[in-house]
Amino acid sequence: MVEVSAVPKEDLGDLVGLWVAAKVDAGVPLEVATRFANDGRFESAIQRADVNAHLARIDGRPVGYVLTSENPFGLNPEPEVAVEQLYVDPTARRHGVARSLLCAVVGHAERSGSDVIVSNVPTQSREAHRFFARLGFSSVVVRRVVSTTQLRRRLAPQGSAINTAVDQLIRRRRSLRSIGTRAS
Repeated sequence: MVEVSAVPKEDLGDLVGLWVAAKVDAGVPLEVATRFANDGRFESAIQRADVNAHLARIDGRPVGYVLTSENPFGLNPEPEVAVEQLYVDPTARRHGVARSLLCAVVGHAERSGSDVIVSNVPTQSREAHRFFARLGFSSVVVRRVVSTTQLRRRLAPQGSAINTAVDQLIRRRRSLRSIGTRAS
Protein backbone atom coordinates (compact mmCIF):
# COMPACT_ATOMS: atom_id res chain seq x y z
CA MET A 1 0.00 0.00 0.00
CA VAL A 2 1.24 3.48 -0.91
CA GLU A 3 1.51 6.01 1.92
CA VAL A 4 2.03 9.69 1.08
CA SER A 5 3.06 12.36 3.56
CA ALA A 6 4.28 15.92 3.46
CA VAL A 7 8.02 16.24 3.90
CA PRO A 8 8.97 18.35 6.92
CA LYS A 9 11.40 21.11 5.96
CA GLU A 10 13.85 19.89 8.62
CA ASP A 11 13.87 16.22 7.46
CA LEU A 12 14.94 16.11 3.82
CA GLY A 13 17.24 13.05 3.81
CA ASP A 14 14.94 10.62 1.96
CA LEU A 15 13.79 13.34 -0.43
CA VAL A 16 17.35 14.32 -1.35
CA GLY A 17 18.20 10.66 -1.97
CA LEU A 18 15.27 10.24 -4.34
CA TRP A 19 16.06 13.57 -6.02
CA VAL A 20 19.58 12.31 -6.79
CA ALA A 21 18.08 9.06 -8.15
CA ALA A 22 15.73 11.10 -10.37
CA LYS A 23 18.64 13.10 -11.77
CA VAL A 24 20.62 9.92 -12.49
CA ASP A 25 17.50 8.39 -14.10
CA ALA A 26 17.33 11.49 -16.34
CA GLY A 27 20.92 10.95 -17.51
CA VAL A 28 22.89 13.17 -15.13
CA PRO A 29 26.07 11.42 -13.93
CA LEU A 30 25.90 10.31 -10.28
CA GLU A 31 28.90 12.47 -9.31
CA VAL A 32 27.28 15.60 -10.76
CA ALA A 33 23.90 14.89 -9.16
CA THR A 34 25.56 14.24 -5.80
CA ARG A 35 27.53 17.48 -6.07
CA PHE A 36 24.30 19.40 -6.81
CA ALA A 37 22.66 17.80 -3.78
CA ASN A 38 25.64 18.53 -1.52
CA ASP A 39 26.11 22.18 -2.51
CA GLY A 40 22.87 23.14 -0.75
CA ARG A 41 20.95 24.67 -3.66
CA PHE A 42 18.32 21.93 -3.65
CA GLU A 43 17.74 22.22 0.08
CA SER A 44 17.53 26.02 -0.06
CA ALA A 45 14.95 25.77 -2.87
CA ILE A 46 12.89 23.33 -0.81
CA GLN A 47 13.00 25.69 2.18
CA ARG A 48 11.11 28.42 0.28
CA ALA A 49 7.63 29.07 1.68
CA ASP A 50 5.90 28.54 -1.69
CA VAL A 51 7.48 25.09 -2.26
CA ASN A 52 5.93 21.89 -0.91
CA ALA A 53 7.17 18.32 -1.08
CA HIS A 54 5.35 15.03 -0.59
CA LEU A 55 7.05 11.67 -0.28
CA ALA A 56 5.51 8.30 -1.15
CA ARG A 57 6.49 5.12 0.66
CA ILE A 58 5.69 1.46 0.12
CA ASP A 59 6.31 -0.70 3.20
CA GLY A 60 8.25 2.18 4.75
CA ARG A 61 10.64 2.49 1.79
CA PRO A 62 10.69 5.88 -0.03
CA VAL A 63 9.68 5.28 -3.66
CA GLY A 64 8.62 8.65 -5.06
CA TYR A 65 8.14 12.34 -4.52
CA VAL A 66 6.35 15.35 -5.90
CA LEU A 67 7.55 18.94 -5.61
CA THR A 68 5.02 21.72 -6.04
CA SER A 69 5.14 25.48 -5.97
CA GLU A 70 2.37 27.98 -5.54
CA ASN A 71 2.14 30.51 -8.32
CA PRO A 72 -0.38 33.23 -7.49
CA PHE A 73 0.23 35.10 -10.75
CA GLY A 74 0.69 32.48 -13.46
CA LEU A 75 -1.02 32.35 -16.83
CA ASN A 76 -4.44 32.46 -15.20
CA PRO A 77 -5.85 35.19 -12.99
CA GLU A 78 -6.50 32.55 -10.29
CA PRO A 79 -3.74 31.10 -8.12
CA GLU A 80 -2.08 27.95 -9.44
CA VAL A 81 -0.26 25.03 -7.93
CA ALA A 82 2.52 23.85 -10.23
CA VAL A 83 3.89 20.31 -10.20
CA GLU A 84 7.56 21.13 -10.64
CA GLN A 85 8.87 17.56 -10.34
CA LEU A 86 7.21 14.16 -10.05
CA TYR A 87 9.39 11.10 -9.73
CA VAL A 88 8.71 7.44 -8.99
CA ASP A 89 11.49 4.89 -8.56
CA PRO A 90 11.44 2.56 -11.60
CA THR A 91 10.95 -0.50 -9.35
CA ALA A 92 7.77 1.04 -7.89
CA ARG A 93 6.12 2.18 -11.11
CA ARG A 94 2.70 0.81 -12.06
CA HIS A 95 1.72 0.55 -8.39
CA GLY A 96 -0.28 3.78 -8.12
CA VAL A 97 2.53 5.82 -6.59
CA ALA A 98 2.25 8.79 -8.98
CA ARG A 99 -1.54 8.84 -8.63
CA SER A 100 -1.23 8.82 -4.85
CA LEU A 101 1.25 11.70 -4.98
CA LEU A 102 -1.09 13.68 -7.24
CA CYS A 103 -3.96 13.07 -4.80
CA ALA A 104 -1.82 14.88 -2.21
CA VAL A 105 -1.27 17.70 -4.72
CA VAL A 106 -5.03 18.02 -5.30
CA GLY A 107 -5.61 18.25 -1.54
CA HIS A 108 -2.91 20.90 -1.22
CA ALA A 109 -4.36 22.88 -4.14
CA GLU A 110 -7.84 22.80 -2.64
CA ARG A 111 -6.56 23.95 0.76
CA SER A 112 -4.62 26.82 -0.83
CA GLY A 113 -7.64 27.99 -2.84
CA SER A 114 -6.29 27.01 -6.23
CA ASP A 115 -8.66 25.76 -8.91
CA VAL A 116 -5.84 25.04 -11.35
CA ILE A 117 -2.93 22.59 -11.23
CA VAL A 118 -0.23 22.88 -13.87
CA SER A 119 2.60 20.48 -14.56
CA ASN A 120 6.08 21.00 -15.96
CA VAL A 121 6.83 17.91 -18.06
CA PRO A 122 10.22 17.41 -19.75
CA THR A 123 9.88 17.57 -23.54
CA GLN A 124 11.64 14.24 -24.10
CA SER A 125 9.58 12.29 -21.56
CA ARG A 126 6.88 10.70 -23.68
CA GLU A 127 5.78 8.42 -20.83
CA ALA A 128 5.19 11.42 -18.54
CA HIS A 129 3.27 13.29 -21.26
CA ARG A 130 0.96 10.30 -21.72
CA PHE A 131 0.47 9.91 -17.97
CA PHE A 132 -0.56 13.54 -17.47
CA ALA A 133 -2.74 13.54 -20.61
CA ARG A 134 -4.66 10.50 -19.33
CA LEU A 135 -5.37 12.46 -16.14
CA GLY A 136 -6.84 15.39 -18.08
CA PHE A 137 -3.84 17.73 -18.29
CA SER A 138 -3.74 19.53 -21.62
CA SER A 139 -0.96 21.41 -23.35
CA VAL A 140 -1.51 25.14 -22.91
CA VAL A 141 1.88 26.66 -23.57
CA VAL A 142 5.30 25.52 -24.75
CA ARG A 143 8.06 26.70 -22.44
CA ARG A 144 11.26 27.37 -24.36
CA VAL A 145 14.61 27.78 -22.64
CA VAL A 146 17.82 29.46 -23.85
CA SER A 147 21.10 30.32 -22.18
CA THR A 148 21.74 34.02 -21.64
CA THR A 149 24.95 33.81 -23.69
CA GLN A 150 23.22 32.30 -26.68
CA LEU A 151 20.37 34.80 -26.57
CA ARG A 152 22.81 37.71 -26.25
CA ARG A 153 24.68 36.43 -29.33
CA ARG A 154 21.45 36.04 -31.31
CA LEU A 155 20.27 39.52 -30.33
CA ALA A 156 23.55 41.21 -31.32
CA PRO A 157 23.18 43.37 -34.44
CA GLN A 158 24.08 41.56 -37.64
CA GLY A 159 27.61 42.32 -38.73
CA SER A 160 28.79 43.43 -35.30
CA ALA A 161 32.37 42.52 -34.46
CA ILE A 162 31.31 40.34 -31.51
CA ASN A 163 28.71 38.45 -33.54
CA THR A 164 31.08 37.91 -36.46
CA ALA A 165 33.96 36.71 -34.28
CA VAL A 166 31.79 34.25 -32.35
CA ASP A 167 30.19 32.93 -35.55
CA GLN A 168 33.63 32.46 -37.12
CA LEU A 169 34.84 30.58 -34.06
CA ILE A 170 31.76 28.32 -34.09
CA ARG A 171 32.15 27.61 -37.82
CA ARG A 172 35.85 26.81 -37.34
CA ARG A 173 35.10 24.39 -34.47
CA ARG A 174 32.35 22.67 -36.46
CA SER A 175 34.55 22.22 -39.52
CA LEU A 176 37.41 20.84 -37.41
CA ARG A 177 34.97 18.50 -35.69
CA SER A 178 33.63 17.23 -39.03
CA ILE A 179 37.17 16.71 -40.37
CA GLY A 180 38.02 14.75 -37.21
CA THR A 181 34.88 12.62 -37.60
CA ARG A 182 35.67 11.80 -41.24
CA ALA A 183 39.26 10.88 -40.35
CA SER A 184 38.17 8.32 -37.72
